[in-house]
Amino acid sequence: MRRGPAGWSERGSMTVEVAFLLVLLVVPLFYLVATLGRVQAGAYAVSAASREAGRAFVTATDPASAQVRARAAADLVLDAHGFGPGDGTFELACSADCLAPGSQVAVEARVEVPLPLVPDFMRGRVPSSIGLSAEHLETVDEFRPAG
Repeated sequence: MRRGPAGWSERGSMTVEVAFLLVLLVVPLFYLVATLGRVQAGAYAVSAASREAGRAFVTATDPASAQVRARAAADLVLDAHGFGPGDGTFELACSADCLAPGSQVAVEARVEVPLPLVPDFMRGRVPSSIGLSAEHLETVDEFRPAG
């Protein structure tokens, strides 16, 4: 056993240093992985929600049910990715008559992804969420009966 200049033993200090560095490096790494995973889930959700809302809209039989179908499709996709029905919004825009053969429907979906573990007192000082959006352009089938 070696002793330092003041007679103190240095035995066991590496264990403390490794434990301290492990916490110092691993905790931020876990936070980064959790945050990136949540943002990626949001990116998949918003992309799929815009696509499925457009598809549901153009396959409807009338404009009134098309809005309801599009909203339901978007909500199902958001729910499958861990977001609630109120977490996302979407907007529809038609090029002409919305369900006329050959017309196009543009869907823009947005979702706010909350960052994990941001305390309430920090919400005004640091970003607590990331906004993601996606657009999808869906064409109504050319051979669809008009009406």
